[in-house]
Amino acid sequence: MTFFNSFKQLRLVTSAGLLISALAFTANTHAQWQLANDVSQLNFISTKATHVGEAHTFTQLQGSVNESGLARLSIDLSSVETMIPIRNERMQAMLFTTTAFPTADFSAQVDLENLSQMKVGDVADATLNGQLSFGPATLPLSADVRIIRLHSSSVQIQTLRPVMLNATTLGAAVGVEKLRTAAGLPSISHSVPVTFSLIFKK
Repeated sequence: MTFFNSFKQLRLVTSAGLLISALAFTANTHAQWQLANDVSQLNFISTKATHVGEAHTFTQLQGSVNESGLARLSIDLSSVETMIPIRNERMQAMLFTTTAFPTADFSAQVDLENLSQMKVGDVADATLNGQLSFGPATLPLSADVRIIRLHSSSVQIQTLRPVMLNATTLGAAVGVEKLRTAAGLPSISHSVPVTFSLIFKK
């Protein structure tokens, strides 16, 4: 093998190595983020009999952010946890009608360029403007959030203030009335504050 051929092969190997490294860097930069359900939470508060507030949660969440910055969050409505089994069942059947609408889904656009420039420990506040699908209704929804870069491969997104939902706007007023009647309560508020703390990893 001549020196010229050896040098030519060396250049090809080097070029291939650089190309593979570049592709790996690009893939890592635009990798999809996945929600870590075990360390994430989404809570809501219901108010009954005018002055009695109670905190509830959902135990099963799924979410992702794709390479174009589209963030999706899917809430398994059958995973509602109120610490009272019969109330869980009533919410599933009367309020969420999980047999017909098993999930509530939120989607919004995230600025991945700004996120990629955040260093570990950096904090940034933002407003997520997106859409919420709940039952047959789809409506615009905004959430003021704080983004915290926890690690090179993880980020936390949490509410700066509660997101206020209304049962009437969501088309769930009839379900609230069914719950009120079943529980024998004088009232259940249609206004529901929602908070979340979501951890995404890649």
